[in-house]
Amino acid sequence: MTGAGGGSEAMPGLTTARLDALREVANIGAGHAATALSTLTASLIMISVPHVNVVPPGEFIPEVPPDEEVVAVQMTMSGDIAGGTVFVLPTDAGVRLAERMLQRKRGSSSVLGEIEQSALKEAGNILAGAYLTALSDFLHMRLMLSPPALETGTTASVLSTINRREPRAEAPILCVETEFFMEEPSESLHGFFLLVPNAAAFAAIFRAVRVD
Repeated sequence: MTGAGGGSEAMPGLTTARLDALREVANIGAGHAATALSTLTASLIMISVPHVNVVPPGEFIPEVPPDEEVVAVQMTMSGDIAGGTVFVLPTDAGVRLAERMLQRKRGSSSVLGEIEQSALKEAGNILAGAYLTALSDFLHMRLMLSPPALETGTTASVLSTINRREPRAEAPILCVETEFFMEEPSESLHGFFLLVPNAAAFAAIFRAVRVD
């Protein structure tokens, strides 16, 4: 995936100010998500200042090896703009996050069974909801999410379900690279949140971000 500087240069109309505005929205969403996850897990969860990039059409998404085993929570976005969201975690990180959601001891889970997958759907729902609420408030748009669906497999196979083809972006995709810092016990988990609007939706976002 192209870095933040390269992505902005490759995207017509994506100025530094607009990218900064999208980063600010992601920061607000991350704060809301951290608060909600901390409440549900009864432990302190902090989310790092997200690295936000716009993946130009034709680029691979995201910056993880295509053969890495991952878990992805996907939802359809509707309302004033349409598209989808995807929360992607390496499988081992997904197991650890599910343990937190279920308030289990670290290392007590070894696989993503039905209960663990349900917990990850809830985590993905919280994260997507936090980001979409922040975006909705920022853009003054009505945005809604479908119930979450979970996919497991390699990065390439999971992301291919976004466009039903190999995992390249057909339209620009907002990629929020996120790290979760957890206490008691201390550990960090790394994942990606993808906002996958259709081409018309991304144009609407750019129009709404009224900065130079």
